[in-house]
Amino acid sequence: RAMRPLLLLTTLAAAKDLQKLIKQMTLDEKLGLLHGSASNYTGATTAIARLGVPRLLLNDGPQGFRTPDSLDGTSTAFPSGLAVAATFDDQLAATWASTIASEFAKKGASVLLGPGLNVARVPVNGRNFEYCSGEDPYLGARMAAAIIPAIQAQNVIATAKHYVLNNQETGRIGADSIIDERTWREIYLPPFESAVKHGALSAMCSYNRITLDNVTAWACEHPLTLQHLKKQAPLFVMSDWLATHSTRAIAVGLDQEMPGDFYFGSKLRNDVQSGAIDEATIDAASLNVLRAMDRVGALDRAPRGDLTADVSTDAHRDIARRVAAHAIVLLKNDGLLPLKSCAGLVVLGDLENYTVGGGSGRVVGRTVS
Repeated sequence: RAMRPLLLLTTLAAAKDLQKLIKQMTLDEKLGLLHGSASNYTGATTAIARLGVPRLLLNDGPQGFRTPDSLDGTSTAFPSGLAVAATFDDQLAATWASTIASEFAKKGASVLLGPGLNVARVPVNGRNFEYCSGEDPYLGARMAAAIIPAIQAQNVIATAKHYVLNNQETGRIGADSIIDERTWREIYLPPFESAVKHGALSAMCSYNRITLDNVTAWACEHPLTLQHLKKQAPLFVMSDWLATHSTRAIAVGLDQEMPGDFYFGSKLRNDVQSGAIDEATIDAASLNVLRAMDRVGALDRAPRGDLTADVSTDAHRDIARRVAAHAIVLLKNDGLLPLKSCAGLVVLGDLENYTVGGGSGRVVGRTVS
């Protein structure tokens, strides 16, 4: 009989060790891996000190380490995901991602809440600037293939977000994305499938509802979309912040509630104790989280780095400038553009205060160049 490859044997051994670890945990300790807890970072889990399991520290965002206001300028404000997509340069995208992840590691975070991979379908969507796909699912898949390994090579977990069909900000909480299967598979899935294919260890489900194949459910508890992603690889799925809507979400593929424990704390414990949810489901979700931690070495050590450290360097700012320069596309006015003739252009607006986006993508740099 042919011998199994050494890598497969190593993977199997690691899985058995993690399963042994889970068997030593109490129900509350397992739940501590599956919901958020108080932290100075964007999100965190609870450490299990007696078993040597450190906490996960998660932080925004998809184009640089978002700091508290008091620490503005201590991380680099990199060009947005959309700008990276506009470079059409896989290697430059990987350099961008690797450099961002290195700052996360130095800041002590073990999870980078990005990249954003949604395909731009609504031009006025307030989050389009975060997304590395632009309007093209093929481009998004190419970007994901470059970005995901580059982040995780820095021993930081990459998070493919916002899964899925999260294409507008207005009314995003409660909006129903109604879609047929072919459109879902051909337009919206490729960037996420590529992320998983290239090793993404986590994904973040979105705020919206989804109607697909006559099933309507929240994105964080839609059985078809969640199970499709998790059949590709055993990553863990976290909710967007406050996007968990029930304890039953864990039974269809949600592994972790963020940023708190409104559903995956005492309510989930009660459901397990009453038999409404099998504890094996809790074990499976815990294994998904622990496996991701193990892959980046986060199980072997307490979080390193310092949230207050100044991790922005001249070299990093040079990379940011290079990405921005490559993202700018100049079109020659040879009759294709509407401007048949033009004596000059006037650009109006508050350019000084709009060098960064808001929300999870907000990173205030030390300089603007």
